[in-house]
Amino acid sequence: MSSFTNGDAAALRASEANTFKLDLDKAGLSLCHGILHASGCRQISDLRKLTPVQITAMGIDRFDSPVINHVIEEQKIIMHAQDNNDNYEFSPVNLSTCVNGAFVNSKQQLSRFEVPKPQGFDIEVICSKNDIYKGRLFTLEQCAQLNRMSEYHAYKGIGSVKAGWSDQIYTLTAQHMTCESIPGFISTTENIFRQLLSELHTIFSGRVKRGSIEMETSGEPHLVKYNGKAKGTVLHTDNDDEYAANSITVNVLLSDNDDFGGGGTYISAIDKTIKLEQGEMLIHLGNLEHAGADITFGVRRLLVAFLACEW
Repeated sequence: MSSFTNGDAAALRASEANTFKLDLDKAGLSLCHGILHASGCRQISDLRKLTPVQITAMGIDRFDSPVINHVIEEQKIIMHAQDNNDNYEFSPVNLSTCVNGAFVNSKQQLSRFEVPKPQGFDIEVICSKNDIYKGRLFTLEQCAQLNRMSEYHAYKGIGSVKAGWSDQIYTLTAQHMTCESIPGFISTTENIFRQLLSELHTIFSGRVKRGSIEMETSGEPHLVKYNGKAKGTVLHTDNDDEYAANSITVNVLLSDNDDFGGGGTYISAIDKTIKLEQGEMLIHLGNLEHAGADITFGVRRLLVAFLACEW
């Protein structure tokens, strides 16, 4: 019987994540970590499977392109040498650079006569007393596409003022990016969000004024990213005390759960840390005190929407 534990698996994933970052740093490709990770690369040997079409689709610039091609050739040589070793196996990897296709109901893909299919959110109650709910907003494929869209955009904005990931938007989390800044993001997801707002009116039926729930600002929703070991957030509410009771927070996990360690939302009212699966969302009122758990390794990507409403 195997003695391999969950702790061993987490340690192995942490080692792989840290090694991948270090290998990219040594190769001079540290700025490409986001786009390579979003495309499915988890170790330096995965680059050998990238095609010229995929490299172009990622938007690799003229400085990084020859470096990536050099690394690819190096890894092919290593693969050829190790191919003769019967005891060596390369781990399977599925790379993708597609930035469309996962949202079959998006505005861009529907004809003028088609009506979006109803979205199933699978809402479940965590605590009715404190208005805490969980559901599913995106499929795994949709999460992967949104991660690629955001990372490719961020890479193109490297060196530009107020482009890509920033630490200047919100004070509690490490890196952020507004969804409206990413080409095609809003039009791709707007049908799902429109249906989500309708679902929220149902959840809070009889208390929230019908039709009053909307994005708090034009900067919503926004993305949050943790890359590597990072402190979580302290206990807080999501709005100023004067407005917190008139707001709703939706927090969506975009990362594969195997891509990071730690994380989750601690809620003091129920003394519990809520952990999501990829594509799931946590819904709570803005005045609910909560904190983000520490990230122990890897890349954790989130979509957060602050919503205003009238009670």
